[in-house]
Amino acid sequence: MSDSDFSESERAISRKGFGEYLEDLYKKKGSAREEALRELINEFKKTVLSEYAQNRFITLTHRCENSLKRGSILEIDLALQFIGLIAITVGAGDNAHEIYEYSQSFLPQVLKFKSSNTIKVLECLAIVTFVGAQNSDETENTMEIIRKFINEESKVEIKHPPNVVAAAISAWSLLLASINGWYVNHKKWKGLIPYLVKQLEEEDYDEDVHSACIEALGLIFENKSLEKFSNEAENYANIKDMKDDIVTRVSSVVTQEIAEQLLLEDSEKKMTLTISENKLTLTTFSLVKQINYLKEFLGDGFVDHMRENKYLHDIFKFVPQTISTDEEEDLHGPEFEGAVLQVYAPHIRRKVCAKRISMSSSSFLSKGKTQLRNKNRMLAEDAKLGGYRVDQEFGYDVY
Repeated sequence: MSDSDFSESERAISRKGFGEYLEDLYKKKGSAREEALRELINEFKKTVLSEYAQNRFITLTHRCENSLKRGSILEIDLALQFIGLIAITVGAGDNAHEIYEYSQSFLPQVLKFKSSNTIKVLECLAIVTFVGAQNSDETENTMEIIRKFINEESKVEIKHPPNVVAAAISAWSLLLASINGWYVNHKKWKGLIPYLVKQLEEEDYDEDVHSACIEALGLIFENKSLEKFSNEAENYANIKDMKDDIVTRVSSVVTQEIAEQLLLEDSEKKMTLTISENKLTLTTFSLVKQINYLKEFLGDGFVDHMRENKYLHDIFKFVPQTISTDEEEDLHGPEFEGAVLQVYAPHIRRKVCAKRISMSSSSFLSKGKTQLRNKNRMLAEDAKLGGYRVDQEFGYDVY
């Protein structure tokens, strides 16, 4: 195949050695495979390589599966992370659905037998299903895999560690946040609310588990189908009584005000983000859950993907403004701004006071220059963070 047969983006990638990275994933030496996965993850984080991923997703996923079979704990973690990145980069559609279907053949087995990689497997399952599932049945299939994993601890003597329980509930919640409540199966999740409330009332307090449980309850309440998630509905005169009881029990962990804000339908739920000078306002728990999970998964690649990934634009109805190079320099590098001091000084004293006015460390001009340096330093720090901040959040700390 000649160089002319490749797209422009693929030629750029080829020059960076992507072909070599792919070959390295089949090397016998584990450290070579780990390094290749690190490089691929870094590239897929900082640049949305949609065209490349669309053309290579089968090869990339297969080679990650090879790492899952042969690799160390670190290599398996990296491979799982990369599979999720491939899915996000490909975006919703037939290709992502193919990744979803293919991953269902091996990810549940990895979850079952690779206990050291449990959290990364849960994240990968959640992300691949979130992007690739094409209907609620497929989404609930993965939710069922996660639920069975959680329930396993009732059948064995060793309990899942708190961070694993929290990760499982969080992954399950992401998938619940992606489907319409009308399509939730009315038989599969009957015992979930009692389980979540019981976790909150456990004597062994764990902040991550409590946060995940309260978040899941918030999503269930927003789903408006409490009877689908509880086998205790018949114990109450009506759904309102059941809601009030759950709010009261959750209030033992957080304040009554926060519990009501999280769980009651008429409470205001709003979160406003600023991403590279663009505002994004979210008004449902589901969208907040989705963006928080994706932000955590993408890490330092979140802002770049929010700027460039059309799939994320479609999910969050986010339209980033395009900024010219000159404008971007003005935003992030205000080197042309200066401190100017205008002082009324009678002619007779000007020469005498010049040094004190302009050169003294305590002069107005020196103080102005210091303030300007501090301002520029703050702008530079903001740029290092990727231009992302939360302007308004829900009251609960997990958000």
